[in-house]
Parts: sequence; C-alpha cells; structure tokens
Amino acid sequence: MELPALRRHKKRIDLSQIAGRLSEGVALVNSTVEPRAMYWDDYNKGNLHSEGPLWIALGDSVTQGIGSSLPSTSYASLVLERLKQRTKQKWRLINLSMSGARFSDVINSQLPLLEDYQLKPKLITAIIGSNDIMWRRGTSAIAKDAEELMRVLPTGTYLSRISRSNGRGRRTAIADTFENLAPARDIKLFNAWNWPTAEGMWAQDKFHPNDDAHSYIADNLWSSLHATNFI
Repeated sequence: MELPALRRHKKRIDLSQIAGRLSEGVALVNSTVEPRAMYWDDYNKGNLHSEGPLWIALGDSVTQGIGSSLPSTSYASLVLERLKQRTKQKWRLINLSMSGARFSDVINSQLPLLEDYQLKPKLITAIIGSNDIMWRRGTSAIAKDAEELMRVLPTGTYLSRISRSNGRGRRTAIADTFENLAPARDIKLFNAWNWPTAEGMWAQDKFHPNDDAHSYIADNLWSSLHATNFI
C-alpha cells in the first residue's frame, strides 16, 4: 500500500494563481509547486517500507522546500543529512507536507496517515500556520484550529513558533495558543524564523524562503534537537 499524493484542494478563485499572472517571480515559484510535490511523492515511496529511524515532517510549502533551488537545499534535506552523519544511522524521512496547507490540513489529512499506515516515527516536526495567517479571516476561528492542532499533535512533536505581532491579531493568537498548550503535551517549540536578517532571504516571489533561509531554518531546528538532547 502506497501513501496518497497529498494536495490541497484549490478553490475556484486561487489568489496565488492570480498573483502569478501579475508577477513573474510568483509565477516562477508557483511553477515549482507540483514538481516538488511529485518529488516527495516518489521519495516517500522509497522510505515507507525501508529500515532505519523514521522522521515524519508535517506542514506547508516551507517543508515542501518551495523557494529552495533544489530538494537537496531544502531545510528538510539538510537536517536529514545531519541526522545521518551525527548518529551514523540510516534515517528515513517521510514528508507529508503540502503546499498551501493550513492547520486543518495537518489535522485532517497529514496526521491520520500515521495511524492509517502504522508509521512509528522517532521524530515528528511541523512548520504550519503561515497560510492560516495569510489567507483566512477571523482570529477566533484560527485560534480554535490552532488549539485543535495542539490537542492532536503527538507528544514530543517539534513545532515551529509563529512570530508575534505588536497587536492582538492572528499571529499573536496563534503564538499564545502554542505557548500556553505546548507544556502539557510536551510539544517542543522552536523558531524556524529566527534569522539574523530578512535581507536577501526570500525567493523570487518575496514570500518563500530561499536557499540561505532554508539553511537557517535547518540550523534552528537542529539547535532545538540538540538543546532537548534528541541528538
């Protein structure tokens, strides 16, 4: 039995596609979304039944590696190679992320596959929330989904924080939910977005992280794994 090809169902009005018609940079990055998803589909097939410690990566286009020039320069690939080198074990990665994913996609489409396929990961990570902030309205509904995510994430998951805003908007609501609920579930919070500068860190669409930024994301996750004695 093979893992399904996870894709987010697009609405009739796709704002990302509209933006692509107005910006060459957006169109260029958009053109990489399906090829990158297909890459991970094939990659996951090779790791589903092989041997070695298993890492399950959840999330959105950042974990798909959108914005990086190659799959090998995405943060997930960089951290995987470090795990192999550091532990001298044949670590496997199954990347269940999907471009455009929101909290509800992790809850309803990605996490259920762990039980459906009897996956026994040693490491679970998640970077999620940007699309909820970008494309949704209604702070209370977003916060409710963030709360549900925290209830269903497996104990010990490494979850990236969302940067706070100065007000009481969506970012702050998500950030507060993560911080308040993480201790009870032993969710390990790290900050994927803690970069020394945002200058020169974005892909052509000015939204997704480029190779340099993916390197910083890898460093931040790796630092969290080290600080919590995972490695």
